[in-house]
Amino acid sequence: MIRKILMGFSIFFIVILLSQNLQSQVREPYLAGTWYPQEKEKLEELLNNQFESVKLSEKEKNLVPFALISPHAGLELSGGVAAHGYSLLSNGDYDCVILIGSSHSYNTGEISIYNGEAYQSPLGKVPIDNEIAQKLIFGNKNFVFKEKIHHRENSLETQIPYLQYQLENFKIVPILTATQDLTLLDELANSLASIIENEDRNFLLVASTDMSHYHSIENAKDIDNETIRLIKNKKWNELKQNVIRGKSELCGYFAIYTTVELLKYFNKTEGICLEYLTSGDVMPGTASRGVVGYSSWVFPKNNSSSRNKTENSNDRYSKEDKQYLLNLARRSIKYYLENGEVMKVEPPEDKRLKAKRAVFVTLNKQGTLRGCIGQLQAKMPLYQAVNQMAVSAAFNDYRFPALKQDELDKINIEVSILTPLKQVENISEIEMGKHGVYVKKGYKTGVFLPQVATDTGWNRQTFMEKLCSHKAGLPKDAYLQKDTEVYTFRVIKFDEK
Repeated sequence: MIRKILMGFSIFFIVILLSQNLQSQVREPYLAGTWYPQEKEKLEELLNNQFESVKLSEKEKNLVPFALISPHAGLELSGGVAAHGYSLLSNGDYDCVILIGSSHSYNTGEISIYNGEAYQSPLGKVPIDNEIAQKLIFGNKNFVFKEKIHHRENSLETQIPYLQYQLENFKIVPILTATQDLTLLDELANSLASIIENEDRNFLLVASTDMSHYHSIENAKDIDNETIRLIKNKKWNELKQNVIRGKSELCGYFAIYTTVELLKYFNKTEGICLEYLTSGDVMPGTASRGVVGYSSWVFPKNNSSSRNKTENSNDRYSKEDKQYLLNLARRSIKYYLENGEVMKVEPPEDKRLKAKRAVFVTLNKQGTLRGCIGQLQAKMPLYQAVNQMAVSAAFNDYRFPALKQDELDKINIEVSILTPLKQVENISEIEMGKHGVYVKKGYKTGVFLPQVATDTGWNRQTFMEKLCSHKAGLPKDAYLQKDTEVYTFRVIKFDEK
């Protein structure tokens, strides 16, 4: 027994030491001095000239990026194009940048997320958001941290100076796709979507790619113009087929594929091409050897020129999404009334509706609660959860008799989609009306949705006392005891009215 305990401690400390060692790694600037100036002053001068040369329309100048597609050649070649997209970062507020590139050197069937200390450039260090990197790595066996995949890769390194020039106090999550497995890339997109939705950060996505390689200027522009047309018109399947057949050339296609799946999730697929040039346009003397195409794209947060720094969380689901879920809940209850069993539902096309989410369904009758059942942990796709929780709220809430046929037209259905639980150390972290709260001590638990505080007007202390005593069956001050766990969550709520 003692031997096992000692072995356990040994393993624990080895893991801690390895974790600390990984996080102390700094990715040095491999291309400084060749692809761009090694001296800080010369690099700043180059960037300053490129940003001063940016020309955008009045409408483009006010766009707030949700995502960028940016080239990754030597900064003197592609940097002027890249600056067009990065010039818009002053319109927003970003503290975490998710960088996605495709490895030029490795195809290991994995996705490498850099989990060291920082990416270094002549302008200084950019810290890694290790919390997000670790969540990704621990969530999938094919999400790894392999330093060698990042070591000589240009697709992400060339983005760092532009971010440093435009932003302050930000972290990055550098991701390299060393795979062509679209299923794995879908899993990455789903994981990132969940993180973007549920983490309290202002995110920017950047996909890194160049376009056609080593054709004459005329042929390069023919090839790239067709690719640009497909992206502008959201012809994603046609783009994929063109890449497979060699009709479209994107060396970072798998980074774009992942980013596009994320854009679909958030309804942000309207891309605007801010600039397109070839290396022959930038340096005419190089054209005889064949040129490379570069483009800069922005996918805005919204279609207005507003410089709002944040978006309403309810915007994550479109009006059509919400109506689908409310209609589904009502159909589920009606079907159970008529057939005595839970309705089978065909999966919807929208990926957001198929993502695993925790959800509550609430029934109100003439302004009075008539049933409420839900899940605190995401166990199934959202559409399935709404289907099942609607039936449970109508027929399995022990506080109320089963819903009757003549009540169906009198109820108002409310759907609450929950973010993952986050444990808090002090109740001062709880914001009334914004946070729902889950309390747990031993086998006793209780939960209040955020709207409880709004409906009752309770302050934080009363809210917690009622939660402990009325919902969890605990002493009213149990939330102050060390062995009581308190968790918060946020809610996206909508109803039929």
